[in-house]
Amino acid sequence: MRLTLAIALLVIVAAAPARAQTVKAAPTPKTRAGKSSNTRAAGKHAPPSKRHPVKLSEVVVTATRIRQPLSEIGTSVSVMPGSQLQDQKLGLVAPAMQQLPGVEVNQAGSPGTQTDVTIRGSTAAQTLVLIDGVDVNTVSTGGFDFSTIATDNVERVEVVRGSGGALYGSQAIGGVVNVISKEGQGAPHFSLLSEGGNRGTERQVGTANGALGNLGYSGSISYQSTEGFRPFNDSSDNLSGALRLDYHLSGDTTVRGFARYIRSNVDLVNFSDSVGELLDPNAHQRGEFMLYKGEVEHNFAQRLWAKWSVFYVRNEIRLNNYPEPANLTAEADDIPEENRATDSELVYTWDWGRTLAGFEFHDRWARIRNNLLNPSFNLFSDFHHQRQEYAGYVEQEETLPGGIATLTGGFRVDGNSDFGEEVSPAWSLVIPLKRYGMSLRGSYSEGFRAPSFDELFFPGFGNPNLQPEISSEYDGGVTKNLGEAATVSVIYFSRRIHNLIVPVPCAVSPTCPFGSEAGNAGRVDTQGVEFIPALAPWHGLALSGNFTYLDETHRSAQSGSIPLRTPKYSASSTLHYSYNELLRAADALSADLVYVFVGDRDDVSPVGTILNNPAYHRFDFTINYSPALRWQRIRGEQIYVRVQNIFDRRYQQVLGFKSPPVNFVAGVTLGF
Repeated sequence: MRLTLAIALLVIVAAAPARAQTVKAAPTPKTRAGKSSNTRAAGKHAPPSKRHPVKLSEVVVTATRIRQPLSEIGTSVSVMPGSQLQDQKLGLVAPAMQQLPGVEVNQAGSPGTQTDVTIRGSTAAQTLVLIDGVDVNTVSTGGFDFSTIATDNVERVEVVRGSGGALYGSQAIGGVVNVISKEGQGAPHFSLLSEGGNRGTERQVGTANGALGNLGYSGSISYQSTEGFRPFNDSSDNLSGALRLDYHLSGDTTVRGFARYIRSNVDLVNFSDSVGELLDPNAHQRGEFMLYKGEVEHNFAQRLWAKWSVFYVRNEIRLNNYPEPANLTAEADDIPEENRATDSELVYTWDWGRTLAGFEFHDRWARIRNNLLNPSFNLFSDFHHQRQEYAGYVEQEETLPGGIATLTGGFRVDGNSDFGEEVSPAWSLVIPLKRYGMSLRGSYSEGFRAPSFDELFFPGFGNPNLQPEISSEYDGGVTKNLGEAATVSVIYFSRRIHNLIVPVPCAVSPTCPFGSEAGNAGRVDTQGVEFIPALAPWHGLALSGNFTYLDETHRSAQSGSIPLRTPKYSASSTLHYSYNELLRAADALSADLVYVFVGDRDDVSPVGTILNNPAYHRFDFTINYSPALRWQRIRGEQIYVRVQNIFDRRYQQVLGFKSPPVNFVAGVTLGF
């Protein structure tokens, strides 16, 4: 903290006054017909002081697997731009996602603990998570822990709200989250960030971005840590590195490489809550995540292009809890997982649309080792399993004469060595009504979720005869442009999931020691409305937000089954303000105020009872100032202050795990 403040002070007082400078933007590469997915990013994001929340021409890739304007997509998609992450100076992706409609973030206590992201009332295992298009959901539980995904080198986060099974297969019942890395462009640029705050919070980040000839590169390395807010055993740290390389062999061929590594440590002070709300003095978890991806994209002709990629993901969690006088139970877990896969796509562009065809193959492996020692019993589990998955998918898009509508339809056939095949169709329609400044959207989609290895094979609970969960969903809405400064969207959705995998009671016996086992014995019906306005009434001021109403009903052979962690009402809003030349020529000030509301929801307590988790409000605030000092080698500098949970609200995202109180940090960034 002292070092950070000293650097910030040096930046303010040590430089001579500067003249205003004009910075030329990097040119936007032109796009030829049939090469929409081979173009570089459509221009750099505007600097914080120029950001505008109404992005009607936003281009996304996740909804259709190719670059396409958001206005031409019939499904519900949200985008969190990297510029917004940087404006708010967020170190992790998960807190930012609470600002997106229909998205819920649940963290089990202090920073670094298990963090689940869900969409429209789905579970974490029903939400597919991609990093640069790579599936990273764990095969042991089916979910993904967002607690370690840093914002460094993130270009944007795209969220498809609604089933994406026709293009992505298993886990995409609720939707798809895709974290996309920056592509290196322009002159070489380097930056350093240093911040510190209360509770021993610190973050150090180094980034590099640019292009050398045909090679574009971007990368980052960061370290962040905190002592937490509980009296002991509440610290965490995270070392992350990311790299992306884009080499343009010619105007028709591009080779890309992606790499990401995360090493995390987190103390689990709440680990012993189940024995009477005691704080655990020594429970600890270590994690190691690595991802490598290679990709080749080639244009065979003006209208035909193809892409082929291979990737490898490894994720390992190790947990240790030693006995203490208040809790004599000890536990040691080791869960390594691997996913090796290949994906190929072929796209042909017609005069009136385009055709996409693809094939995927995954080889997944995991070993789950659990050793639980208790004065009354010992439980040791050690099993491993390997599964092969293959899939083919086709998508056809057609634009009707005169551009009166764009219709997209397709299906995917998935094969799974554990349970057989599933077919997932989908269609969507978007009708632009330019005369009225509005557009209509509608879609229907089906999806499925393959049972996780724990649900299939965990000793005493797993059921190898499980079938996948099956979903169907309708989605429709209207977007209205109110001049150039405002837009509003209203969306209705309805989803039904059959074969829901739930614990089914069974007589306690050597084969059923827990009194229940996994079974296809449930159904869940979800319907809701999303209201999404955005407004920029004056230059430099922008307000965006969303409100979600969600009604969810569970039906299960097990009596008393109710939806958990599903608020009926949730909302968020972001107020962004920017002002240039505040104190001197070329300086810039920006500020972001974020409000999050999550309504009452039922949750399960650490001792297994169903209780109401009360609603909560939270405000976060960030202010940035760029003094535009003239340095010989430094091309940009910024000082900032961020305060999370400004009013020190006491709440729990997950029942039984207190969420962090007020946290403030100050920091500085330097660009070279």
